[in-house]
Amino acid sequence: MDAGRPCWIDITVTNAEDRERLVAFLCDVFGWTFESSGPDMGFYTMLREDGVDVAAVGQQETGGARWITFLATPDIDASTTRAREAGATVVLEPMAIMRAGSMALAIDPTGAVFGLWQPDLFAGFPDTIAPGCPEWFHHGSQDPDAAARFYAEAFDLQVIPADGDVILGRGSRGFFSLGRNIAGNAPDLRPVILVDDLADVEARITRAGGEIYASRIAVPGGFATTFADPVVGAPLIVSVNAA
Repeated sequence: MDAGRPCWIDITVTNAEDRERLVAFLCDVFGWTFESSGPDMGFYTMLREDGVDVAAVGQQETGGARWITFLATPDIDASTTRAREAGATVVLEPMAIMRAGSMALAIDPTGAVFGLWQPDLFAGFPDTIAPGCPEWFHHGSQDPDAAARFYAEAFDLQVIPADGDVILGRGSRGFFSLGRNIAGNAPDLRPVILVDDLADVEARITRAGGEIYASRIAVPGGFATTFADPVVGAPLIVSVNAA
């Protein structure tokens, strides 16, 4: 297992109405299907692309209404300790989630929330790139150098040479990029969803009531659009590879 590799994303809202509306919006935009659990699992709703789990929407009174990226670890206790020693604030200590695996939540030194996931029966989304699935991740903050130092130390990641943003990964494989946020934007480790047609997805976003922040911006290998849903306003990125 590649420790520090993004392996899952979810978002948690505070009530059933928001959960149902957000699930409907995401399914309208991406063509995803969904399956909701019962109250014992907090109505955790799996979102699927062609039958493959790609994300989830949860419901809890303390939900933060933001997308959380979980980083894989073979030893969640050790990774939580290392993250804390490297400067993170742990807000949820490691806990088992049934037989699926174990999770923890932390805030990195720049203020971005991230998760840790040690799999048992559930490993997260597949380690493949396909339309409708997370293909990349981007950490934005006012201090990308500090963020890079933290994740490199906490997960033994290396800086991979690239033009523009810093990329962290292992060997020749990048896990996520890091850059400077626009002033006023909250720090986050944001997922990027691959799509076939940005114009079509932007039209779906608009029809479903979402707000587009930045349209078809050139990025390495293609173009990307940043938008927010109409329910809780959580930013998300979609991208298309250049032909």
